[in-house]
Amino acid sequence: MTLNILISCMHQDKSIIERSNVQSDVVVINQCNENKREEFKFLNKNGRECKALFISTTERGLSRSRNMALRNAWGDICLICDDDETLYDDCEEKIMRAYEEYPEAGVIAFAFYRIDKPAYFSDKHKKMGLKEIMKTASIQITFKRSLIDEYAIFFDEKMGSGTGNGGGEENKFLYDYFKKGVPMYYVPFYITTLDNHESMWRNGFTEEYFRNWGWASRRILGPWLGAAYIAYILLRHYNNYSAESSFWNAMKNLSKGFLENR
Repeated sequence: MTLNILISCMHQDKSIIERSNVQSDVVVINQCNENKREEFKFLNKNGRECKALFISTTERGLSRSRNMALRNAWGDICLICDDDETLYDDCEEKIMRAYEEYPEAGVIAFAFYRIDKPAYFSDKHKKMGLKEIMKTASIQITFKRSLIDEYAIFFDEKMGSGTGNGGGEENKFLYDYFKKGVPMYYVPFYITTLDNHESMWRNGFTEEYFRNWGWASRRILGPWLGAAYIAYILLRHYNNYSAESSFWNAMKNLSKGFLENR
């Protein structure tokens, strides 16, 4: 099996490959002010020749960037990568070992270290269900590229940074494949470090944040599960948002977003 790292970024140059510590074949989608396609090769730290495809595009939106990377990938396994992380030297080895352990898996999520605040991950291997899917971040996700050929499910371009609708595109991506019966696992291997991270779309527990969360819940899960998930958010995350919003105000804005047609 071969691995493709899929990096989405804005206004970067080829040095992002070295800064991200990429040791495998890579596709970079650089959203900028020109349209250009470049292919070149580089040697990784072990002296292995790797292929890079660097696409500059005037398109905007994180999900569009992810989808362009998917359409141009060639490896057996794809790893989603952002421009604010540093991959571990043995990232590829860990990913391939996991797929050897779970050959039936279509998706495997991994753990990461976060510099600005702790991120807690289970140390147990497990099969992913709805709870795990809704908690998974994009940089944890690897998947077999053959899924794209078989199901043609891509990232929802109405979701994610650049849309004004908040995040959740990675959760919908996973849930859409989960509904198709694709086996998904979590393996507690650490594969990357996330640098000090500022959200592109979140600025506290504002009205906009709750409305986006409500809208995304319905778009990802549908009306029934989405409504149940909103109730879960209100109760489970109360201690997180209570300093900035009352329970009733959070419920009002979640419900408002849930009913919006965007």
